[in-house]
Amino acid sequence: MINRRKSLFQSLLGSLLLPGLVVMVVSVFIVLHVFMDEYDELLDASLTGKAHLLRDIIETSQRTTGSIGTGAGDLLDYESDLRKPNERALLWYVGVNGDVIARSMTVGTFALPVPLLPGLSTTRGHRVIVLPSDQPGMGSVVVAEPMIERSEAITDVIIGVVVGLALLGLLFALASFWAVRRSVSMIAELSRNIAEKNEHNLSPIDRDNTFAEITPAIDTLDGLMSRLDRALHAERAFATNAAHELRTPVAICLAQAQRLRAKINDPVQTGNLVEIETGLKRLERLIERLLQLSRAQSGLGLNASVTDLNPVITLLMNELRNQCPDPDKLVLKFPTGRCLSRVDPDALGIILTNIFDNALKHACGTAPTVVDASQPGDLLVSNDCPPLSATDFEAMKQRFIRRGTVSDGYGLGLSIVQDLCNQSGCQFEIYGPRPDNPRGFAAVVRLPKVENVKA
Repeated sequence: MINRRKSLFQSLLGSLLLPGLVVMVVSVFIVLHVFMDEYDELLDASLTGKAHLLRDIIETSQRTTGSIGTGAGDLLDYESDLRKPNERALLWYVGVNGDVIARSMTVGTFALPVPLLPGLSTTRGHRVIVLPSDQPGMGSVVVAEPMIERSEAITDVIIGVVVGLALLGLLFALASFWAVRRSVSMIAELSRNIAEKNEHNLSPIDRDNTFAEITPAIDTLDGLMSRLDRALHAERAFATNAAHELRTPVAICLAQAQRLRAKINDPVQTGNLVEIETGLKRLERLIERLLQLSRAQSGLGLNASVTDLNPVITLLMNELRNQCPDPDKLVLKFPTGRCLSRVDPDALGIILTNIFDNALKHACGTAPTVVDASQPGDLLVSNDCPPLSATDFEAMKQRFIRRGTVSDGYGLGLSIVQDLCNQSGCQFEIYGPRPDNPRGFAAVVRLPKVENVKA
């Protein structure tokens, strides 16, 4: 089972939004509870005051006229012009024995709560107060206030609070999304900057996209890259110096072997000297390849200035023509015009030298080896040889892999070419067999050109 990696973006966004959502829900319930309590207190106070006022009016009327009459039920008729029918209060005046002496016109089919207990209660969507008289022999006033206005007020307040919190939550979500996205993009940019580091670029990491909390980790990484850079420089310097130091004694040994071969007439000893000379030449070529490999690993590739590379290509093609033992087996198509590029001429020389050497070394068919540089910025090298198997074709791209044990190569040529092409921005493609032929091998180098360069 594959465990999914946690997303920093989702983790941060969830950590910010989830508590905010919980706070908003809790806030709605708190506002609802507080508002209902306060509104109910105001409603009860208003209802209680109205009941006392009606009781005092009815008792005053009874003391003055000697009777209550049915006119007590008209005391709340003034609400007909102020409230809707379903929002008007209801009034009853109940005698001591429980008989209803008077009632308001708005009572309708609303029944008195049974039993009539003094105080406040809620029944059938109304808030009811039963207020007995303080005078002996007097009845009780019952007032019922519809709670529809209370429900509407609570609904409106909750809707307003929810809408306000939703807008606030949306603003908070957008702000959180932007902040988290910006933080994640900074980390991604830092990751891209670190990914650009390789054996040729171990410069300090750009601090523009780092947070203060991860600066110590960046400092540690910079220190590690600095130590790696020193170790790589020391290794390359050792390889270069060792190869240079080997050149002189190898050249001296080769010269001495050639002098001895010229002086000795014994065929047996001459054959031995020829083998020694051949081995020294192979060692000389190996030293040359090691020097090229060291230069490739040191980052040789791009040049700061723009140069015309066609003279370099022409010079190397002329040298190839001089090296070829059979001029009829070589077809050269020289470049024309100019080819402006930032590729280092030394890097281009190493690239083409290895490709030319590989083409001549492995050419074994009847067709000639072709070097075509007639297309600006493109160079095609092809030779005639038996078609390569898929295994050989993939293996030859690797370092120290030779085609056959009898080959006098070292498996470094194409590896050096690939490294330098990657560093200089050149496109390097190989084909086996050639695209237009079932036999042979072809290599194409495309140089990165620079257009519209000011003189």
